Amino acid sequence: MYNVFVYGTLKKGGSNHHFLKDSEFLNNEVLEAHSIYVPDGFSFPLLLEDKGGKVHGEVYKVDDNTLVNLDMLESEGHLYNRIDRDELGFQYYLFNEYNGWHIDRENDRIISGKW
Repeated sequence: MYNVFVYGTLKKGGSNHHFLKDSEFLNNEVLEAHSIYVPDGFSFPLLLEDKGGKVHGEVYKVDDNTLVNLDMLESEGHLYNRIDRDELGFQYYLFNEYNGWHIDRENDRIISGKW
């Protein structure tokens, strides 16, 4: 089992929450030193490291099959990289900045950290 932090369309009420239908909700969480961004034309947020930022999300306990499905949804290794930092107690999907998409870190940022 894996604890996974979600912050966008996978959250309760989000368009992709059905991927977590069989997963246990653990708690609401704030991920420090990160921010979410929504560039023009995007219908989902992108998570990036940001020293002064914070992102509000939810943590779920997921099984192997659900993690595989989340990796496919997030294009793990391409669009996003799944980050596993033991000190946080959960994994999360960090946007891969090196795929050629431009993000305006000033104007695309959601300052509240809530999607």
